[in-house]
Amino acid sequence: MLGSDLYQQALRKIVGTVEVRDKSFLVTGATGLIGSCIIDLLMECNNLGYNNNVYALGRSAKKLQDRFSNYINSPLFHVIEQNIIEPISGNIEFDYIYHGASNADPVSYAKYPVETMTTNFLGTNNVLEYGKSHPGCKLLIMSTFEVYGDKGQDIYIETDAGVIDFNAIRSCYPESKRSVEILSRCYNNEYDVDVRVARLSSIYGPTMAIDDSKAHAQFLKKAINGENIVLKSKGLQKRTYTYVIDAVTALMCVMFKGLPGESYNISNEKSIATIAEIADICANLAGTSVDFDIPSELEARGFSKPQNCILENFKLKELGWEGHYSINDGLLETYNILLQSK
Repeated sequence: MLGSDLYQQALRKIVGTVEVRDKSFLVTGATGLIGSCIIDLLMECNNLGYNNNVYALGRSAKKLQDRFSNYINSPLFHVIEQNIIEPISGNIEFDYIYHGASNADPVSYAKYPVETMTTNFLGTNNVLEYGKSHPGCKLLIMSTFEVYGDKGQDIYIETDAGVIDFNAIRSCYPESKRSVEILSRCYNNEYDVDVRVARLSSIYGPTMAIDDSKAHAQFLKKAINGENIVLKSKGLQKRTYTYVIDAVTALMCVMFKGLPGESYNISNEKSIATIAEIADICANLAGTSVDFDIPSELEARGFSKPQNCILENFKLKELGWEGHYSINDGLLETYNILLQSK
C-alpha cells in the first residue's frame, strides 16, 4: 500500500469509473504497475460501500500481503497465490477478470525470454478457458503498443499491423502479445467468450516496481533519489505515455462499455513526448541534470528498436473516456507521491 495521501486523493477522484456493486473481480499480475492500481481503486470503492469482492492473484503470497497489507483483514479482499500458467480454479465465480500477469520490463525480456512467452500465452489461455466455462464472466486482456511492430509510420490505429523481427530474442514480448490477441479473438469467435483487448501505451505512475527497468521508471527512480538522470540513447523516439490513474479509468471504461472481440488503444493525446523529454522533465522536478551513458550488453538486448509510436485513441474516446493528466501533470504527481511514500 502506498503511504501517500496524494495517491488516495487521486483514487477518490476516479471511483465513479467503477460502475458495478456487489460483484467479484479477479486481477492477475496483482502487484504490477497497473494491477495494483486497479486493486487500490476497487478497495477504495469498497470504502464507500460498493461491496465488491476483490481477488489478487500473484506468484508470491508474501509479496501480495506486503503490497496490500491494508486490505488483508477486509472480508472483501482475497489473496490467490498462483502462477498464472496453472489453470484458474472454477470454484470461484468471478464476474470480471483483469488479466495483467506478464513480464513487462526490458531486462526481464532479455533474461527470461522463455518465461515471458509462456507466461503470456499459457496464462492468457487459462484466463480464456475460465471465461469459456463461465459464460457470465467478462474478461479484459492487457496487451501492448508493441504489437504494432514497425510499419514506418508514427501514428497507429487498432487496425494497423507492422513487422516484428522474429530473429530477435527481445521479440518474445511483442510476438507473444500478438498471439495472445488473436487467441482472445478466436475464443470470442468460436466459443463466444466475453473478452476484449486493451493495447496499453507506455504506462507510468507511483505503482511502478522498484526494479522496473523501463527508461521512464529509471528516470523517476533517479529523480526521487536526487540523482542525475541517465539517458542511454539519444531518446528521440516519440511515444504516447499514459499516467496509471488515466490508464485504469480507461480500462474500466473498456471493461464496462467495450465490445467483446474488440481491441482498444489505451492512450492519452495530452501525453505525447520523446524519451529525452521525459528525462528532462524528471531532472527538472528533482533539480538535477541529464547524463548520457552507454548501455550494458544485457540492457541493450532488452531495448526496443527506436521508432515513433503514437497511439490514436479515437475508438476509446467513442466509449466516453477522457484523459485528465498531461505528461507534466502525471510525472509531477508521480514524483510527489513517491516522495511522500519514501
